[in-house]
Amino acid sequence: MRRVFVLFCICIALSCASESVGTSALAVLGPGVVNNPHNKSLRFDILKFGLDRFCFEMLRRGAPLRMSDTEPVLGRFFADGCQMQVLPSEERQSLVVQYSGKGYGWTNLSGRIGFSAAGLVEYAPDFQLHGGAMYIYFRPRKVDATSFQTLMVESGMASAGMALARVNPDELGRRIVQGQLERGFTVIRYSSRGEMDFGLGIIPKGERPFRPFTVTGSDKVTLANDRTEVHLGQQDFIGGFEVPDSDQALYFTMSLDGAPAADVFAVPRPVAQQMIEQYVRAQGPAPIFAPPLLDEQLTAGNLWRRYLQVPKGLYYLVIDHSAGIGRSMPSAQAGAAKLDYLVQLGEAP
Repeated sequence: MRRVFVLFCICIALSCASESVGTSALAVLGPGVVNNPHNKSLRFDILKFGLDRFCFEMLRRGAPLRMSDTEPVLGRFFADGCQMQVLPSEERQSLVVQYSGKGYGWTNLSGRIGFSAAGLVEYAPDFQLHGGAMYIYFRPRKVDATSFQTLMVESGMASAGMALARVNPDELGRRIVQGQLERGFTVIRYSSRGEMDFGLGIIPKGERPFRPFTVTGSDKVTLANDRTEVHLGQQDFIGGFEVPDSDQALYFTMSLDGAPAADVFAVPRPVAQQMIEQYVRAQGPAPIFAPPLLDEQLTAGNLWRRYLQVPKGLYYLVIDHSAGIGRSMPSAQAGAAKLDYLVQLGEAP
């Protein structure tokens, strides 16, 4: 049962929520000065300029959930409420975040589980410079009021088993979420263009999380570079990806393994939100409530590349491995669709 609920590591949700000053603004000081342990107050003063975007970033993106830092994504958390306060006193120098939201995760014991969660965390933020990158650390100082509510268990056998064992899934989920929150997280900002990575815990300077695609010399900004695993009958909602100007486009690169085919759709944020709301509460795939902007089938062994020019706004990718929607019709014996995806933002062709 612990493995079922370890997916719900809500602190990952917060890891998508950091925008800070560009590293170029710090070049005049130099890493030696900035990284000096005696200059912690200087670093906090610099970091305060970006902390006001914490909730903005958290509310616009789904955060990946996974069993461990090296395994594929098996679920997402989507924040729908966020309040934050910076405590700038010399003694405190903290960021207090109160969040709420919903999400889903999948295991072979339970099928899909939909849930809601809320909590309050106080972080002690700090950063270090290394090789032109900024490593932003969010060390938890206090974790309070963590709540967890199971909205749906897709497998009837799993529900019956929990009832017979007198296991309260909400309490178990709350405890494991709190334990994961206490790990903190790291955001790595690579450039003034806003390219970032993140991971649970404290990532040492110079190290980077695993990324399936190697990107070098590109004039595009990388928005996502990750791996997901979508089991039979399931979906995954990746985003939101912001297009700030109508003369820009989203560029997608994907590679599929483990299943012969899967479907990919691109939809605006309002459509994605409707689908996610149903997906966390009801069995089966969520229908698309409006015509998608992109509707294609991925096939195993072929590198898939597309671009999408759309109006200014937020957009999501929907990966579908079910017979409910889309062109692909997976058999009852089909394996999980393992998908590597790269999403970039660049000038429209």
